[in-house]
Amino acid sequence: MRYWGDMRTKYGFNDGGAVPDGAEVYRAVYIRAVNKLAEQLGSGVHATAYDRAGVHNWCLILFYDVNDLAGRTSDELAEPLDLSAAEVLDPDEAMDEAIRQAYLLDLDSFVPVSVDLSEDFEDFVTALYPVNEGDPVVAEVNGQPQHIYPGGRVRLVRDVKAFDGTMLSVGGEYAVTWIDHHPPLVGLAAQSHDPVFAMTSPDALMMVEILSEIRAESANCDPIPPFYLRDMDDETLDGYGIFYDWNAAQIAMRQAVDELGQAVQIVNSYSNTVTSCDPDEDSHA
Repeated sequence: MRYWGDMRTKYGFNDGGAVPDGAEVYRAVYIRAVNKLAEQLGSGVHATAYDRAGVHNWCLILFYDVNDLAGRTSDELAEPLDLSAAEVLDPDEAMDEAIRQAYLLDLDSFVPVSVDLSEDFEDFVTALYPVNEGDPVVAEVNGQPQHIYPGGRVRLVRDVKAFDGTMLSVGGEYAVTWIDHHPPLVGLAAQSHDPVFAMTSPDALMMVEILSEIRAESANCDPIPPFYLRDMDDETLDGYGIFYDWNAAQIAMRQAVDELGQAVQIVNSYSNTVTSCDPDEDSHA
């Protein structure tokens, strides 16, 4: 009865923080076996199941006078009972002997444990990647890769529930204050120095801006949105806007080349050139 001792105190199972799966099944097995032995040994008490409310360990075994349990079956005693009108007792000598003998019976073997592989594991291992200090959380949103860093800003592509229960709507922009890679999570705040008020998986977010210090150190030239158009003097062509889709950015680049009659480049969220196009040539990397 490896869990018996934990079930006898509210501080068991690491003060309730480590109650094992199936604890109520183990408890029912213990109670039924102990009570059967105790009855034959002439005990004046029986064990019962009790689910404690509030903090600490909820999965308890208590003892009551058999007269207070009159009319209850062995199955009923193994289910959670609330006998607040009756006095909780300590085990008598006969019950102590029953418990001693029950420890010798390998009762835990009557609760088979089945170990199965989670259906989510294949998706997890497919998306698994090594993490180095300073790496972003990488996610795909609306078919576009996103690199999410602390200190940057993101825009919601779906509703996210905040800690206080309010819904953060699609289109809202927030600061990223921290990230976790496995499982991927992003903490959101109104501004970068404000406390976190929501957490979400990165697939709910679209990167709007990467911290300037990160952009300055990065040589990443992959098509990571958002995208901007610039001339070959690295002046941003603000009139053409910001693009969150790679195909749309390429179409806009060719349009800008035709309208301006000069070479135009696409820069990614790291402010690095991904590709360029001039009036006399096809786009090239």
